Amino acid sequence: MLNLSEENIFLNCRAPSKKEAIKIAADALIQSGFAKTGFFEAMMAREKSVSTYLGAGVALPHCAKENIDLVIKTGFHLFQFPQGVSWGAGKVAFVVVAVAAKHNEHLQVLADIADLLGDELKTTLLAQATRKKDFIEQFEKQ
Repeated sequence: MLNLSEENIFLNCRAPSKKEAIKIAADALIQSGFAKTGFFEAMMAREKSVSTYLGAGVALPHCAKENIDLVIKTGFHLFQFPQGVSWGAGKVAFVVVAVAAKHNEHLQVLADIADLLGDELKTTLLAQATRKKDFIEQFEKQ
């Protein structure tokens, strides 16, 4: 299960586009030591091949498997976009979980996110959280 901490949650983010939201996420992963420079381009390459939008207002951007060498260590950051970000094809993401994962470790993160954020009501409540503590409590609520 994902181990959320206040250090990997970013509340009240704003981005005019999916590309800008992914840039914010990639920069945070690089700054935290999870990925190397060039990770943004790798995440965009993945996004161009298959959308990382999961549904229920949640997206899980990560790099294309051919760019796995840009991952230093597995980690993630969670971004709240209260106003939403268009993810294309009429999809809007309110919660973006950016992942840097060695090998197939992103699959466990994906499974955890799918279990925890599988409904729009929960995503809506997460999008409205104003404190990291409240976000974590809502995220972990079954």
